Amino acid sequence: MRGGTHRGRPLTLVVLFGCLLLAAGFAGRPEMSARQAEQKAYYVPAVHEYVTRPTVQPRAVYDPVDGEWRVDLVEQTSGKTVARLLVSDATGRVIRVEITPAAKRISYPTLSRGEAIKLAAANPKVRAELSRHPSHTAEASYENGRWKVSFWSTSGGKSREIAEVEIDDRTWALEHVYTGAQVFWQMARGESWAYGGPANYWYVWGPLALLFAVAFLRNDRLFSLRTLDVAALLGFLVSHAYFRQGIVHPAVLLWYPPLVYLFLRTLLMGFGVGERVERTSNFPAPVLFALGVAASGVLLWLNLGSRVLDVGYAGVAGADRIVHGVSPYGHMPSDVASGDTYGPLNYLLYVPFVYLFGYSGHWDYLPAAHALTIFSYVVVALAMMFCGYRFAGMKGAGALFLAWSAYPYTLYATNNDTNDVLVAAALAVGLALVSSPLARGAVIGAGFAIKLFPLMLGPLWLFYERRLRPGPLIDFALGGLAVLVGSFWVLLLGGNGPIEAAKTFYERTFAFQNGRVTPWTIFTQVPLLEPLKFPLTLALGLLALLLAYFPRTMTVRRLAALSAALVVGFQLVSSYWFYAYITWFEPLVFLALLPKTNEKSALDVPPERLAEDSA
Repeated sequence: MRGGTHRGRPLTLVVLFGCLLLAAGFAGRPEMSARQAEQKAYYVPAVHEYVTRPTVQPRAVYDPVDGEWRVDLVEQTSGKTVARLLVSDATGRVIRVEITPAAKRISYPTLSRGEAIKLAAANPKVRAELSRHPSHTAEASYENGRWKVSFWSTSGGKSREIAEVEIDDRTWALEHVYTGAQVFWQMARGESWAYGGPANYWYVWGPLALLFAVAFLRNDRLFSLRTLDVAALLGFLVSHAYFRQGIVHPAVLLWYPPLVYLFLRTLLMGFGVGERVERTSNFPAPVLFALGVAASGVLLWLNLGSRVLDVGYAGVAGADRIVHGVSPYGHMPSDVASGDTYGPLNYLLYVPFVYLFGYSGHWDYLPAAHALTIFSYVVVALAMMFCGYRFAGMKGAGALFLAWSAYPYTLYATNNDTNDVLVAAALAVGLALVSSPLARGAVIGAGFAIKLFPLMLGPLWLFYERRLRPGPLIDFALGGLAVLVGSFWVLLLGGNGPIEAAKTFYERTFAFQNGRVTPWTIFTQVPLLEPLKFPLTLALGLLALLLAYFPRTMTVRRLAALSAALVVGFQLVSSYWFYAYITWFEPLVFLALLPKTNEKSALDVPPERLAEDSA
């Protein structure tokens, strides 16, 4: 008996253990599914107005202890719970209903996230972009009554945004549709108010372009070089028409024909090919001056209501940093963090105007930026009149003044309040003071200390006189060195050591500019041409050195023409181009192409005769 009892115990333990396993397996197992529990919310009148909202979703979680389902109604865009329900698993009855305080405060969208994505994807422009990227994902966010839908390409193991759509939740209207370059570049969106303001309106630039054409086209011979010159200068308007509509590809491709023409035209002119200009203008000098004053009045008046671009804002912010003893490099405001990509003189020139007009610390009207733009415009106007009068008489002065004031891209640059007019001012002053090696050196140094690129003009301007005399060479070097020393001390502000300051400057300027990939170049729009970029850049550098010695005969007109060719050539091989850059070569091109040729005038005589006449 005792042995039988021992034999029965293991069997009893096995049976008990099996029962425990069965109990553990079935204990707390709900009768309803989560989906069934969530469906109960749709039959509760108290929460009907919330659960039927497109962005409100029920979420059910089972509590095995109480045998109840806890159902939360969550508004997806805000992540807030608007109501809670308690549902009995055994009976399926709703035991308790609670409306949260957030329910009345939330702004409920009329579209769901999925509906917003479908609406955005149905747009033809987006559909065409998505067809080029079969592997893609989409996400949508809601804020202030608008849905922002983003589409991302996931091909090649990399994720990048390829389209962005904003939808008005109330009307379901697509507020904007951005694809390709428009996603990351505001410039590609055709927002005229953002770049140039009134300068984009046809009734503003149209009369100016017409005035420029009527003043300088030859009315006695339509088929002439002058016609091609004027057509090229106004040809940027064709490209600009696409730019204003946000159509990037043709806009970029179409600004190259006038650039290429001006490069070849001025380069050949510098070597004496097509050098003769037979007429200055169709208007007499008094009319040229009167029209120039009128155009200047319109330009300056429009500037007072213009918007300052990030470049102008960076200039003011950098000047403010200098005033407070801090280097601009690496210390820009967060909303213009990459604004420290220019030379230190760029920021120093804003300092007097910051003192005069102040700086709020924000990107607002920025009167200091407007003031420097107007000042620079006036400097170029006066320098152009001086050049015209000195080199081509009173009519030449009026012609250059009118060309500068009436040309549509002078207005465009001043209405953007960028630092591009500063480059024009430096080069215009350099032409006015061309007889002085000291001034020429200072101008090249100033151009480099403002925008970095004009250093390429150094060899040409250094050997302008085509005579290797120690005196002029030393004067040129001293002029450039004085400007560089007088501006690059800014890098040492804030206690930076020379090596650290130089490293920061290089990283924030040259390295940043060289590393940028932008849609604003033909090398991006036509990738097959990308391999040509480096050899073309190298060829331009060799050309800059060659022009220090050839042509052997130099005049002011040839200096202006060859300088224009180098500036335009730099823009042709650049990774970034903008319409305001046209002002860089305006003074050079106008002086080379517009005044009538006269071997007895200072414009077309060798430097030694010009120096004798000045003496």
